[in-house]
Amino acid sequence: MPVRPVQGDVALAPLARTASANSGPVAAAGAAQIAVLLVHCSAASGTTPTLDAVLEQSADGSSWSTLAGSGITQLTAAGNRVSSGAVTANYVRAALTIGGTTPSFTCSASILFV
Repeated sequence: MPVRPVQGDVALAPLARTASANSGPVAAAGAAQIAVLLVHCSAASGTTPTLDAVLEQSADGSSWSTLAGSGITQLTAAGNRVSSGAVTANYVRAALTIGGTTPSFTCSASILFV
C-alpha cells in the first residue's frame, strides 16, 4: 500500500496565550479526507488553568462548525495532544479555548492534512 502525501501548516505559532484564540483558515489540501490537530504546550500557569482545542471547518471561511471527534483531551499543564477529524469542507482552523483564573498557556497548534 503506497504512503499518502501529508501537507500541513503551523496554524497558531508558539506564544503565551491568556485568552481563547482561533487560527486563520487553512485551505484543505486538495482532496484531503482527514485533518490532524497537533497541540504542543510548553508551559501553563494560573489557578486551575484549562486548555481545550478542536478543529473547525467551513465551506466559505466565515461560518464554522466543529469537526466531529476532533477535540483534544484537556490540558491543565505542559504536554502534547493529538486529535483528528474527517474533513468535508474547504477550510479548516484550530480553535483554542482557555479557562481558569488568570490562565496562561505557552502553546502552538499545527494542522496536517492526509
